[in-house]
Order: sequence, then C-alpha cells, then structure tokens
Amino acid sequence: MDAEIAKAISSIYEEDEDVVGVVVVDSSGLCLATDGGIPEEAAGVIASIAAHSEPLLPAHPTQSADISPVVQIEAESFTITIRKTPVITLGIFKNKNKNVSDK
Repeated sequence: MDAEIAKAISSIYEEDEDVVGVVVVDSSGLCLATDGGIPEEAAGVIASIAAHSEPLLPAHPTQSADISPVVQIEAESFTITIRKTPVITLGIFKNKNKNVSDK
C-alpha cells in the first residue's frame, strides 16, 4: 500500500508543477502519508473539513452516495484542495504565486 500511495503522490506532482505538498488520510481520519513538509497533524484537519462539507450537498435520488464536495481553501500565497473518496481523503497544497516572468 505504501508503494501505491507514493506512486499516487508522485503522479500528483508530475501533473501540476504548482503542487508543493500532499496529505493522504484513510477513511478513519488517520494519516497515511504526507509530503512537502506538511505536518501529520494536518491529516485530522483535512479529514474533518471533508466530512463537514458533505452535508452541504443537496440530497438527490439519482446521485451516487460516493459523490462528495471538493473544498478549496485560498490563502494569499497558496491553495488547499480537499477531496474525499470512499477510501481516502486527499489534501493538495498548491503555490499560488507565479513569477511574472513565468507568464
């Protein structure tokens, strides 16, 4: 499982150069992995935010029970995107500040 998580984290970095950190949390709220200097303590907060956001979705008879909201937290210099799946919750930390010469 650790190799699978490491591979998934690596692919997240490969897909987006702005990613600076990742947190992976299991369905019980326990930290499976962190990367990019994100403290393990962030796992519980990430899991809690994901769980508390679920009641915000309106119930719909044709909607899958596996659908959960994506939460994005914006700060001045970074964003955190949080997504819960049936198996894991993922927190992706991205740098917002781009160099003007990069544009």
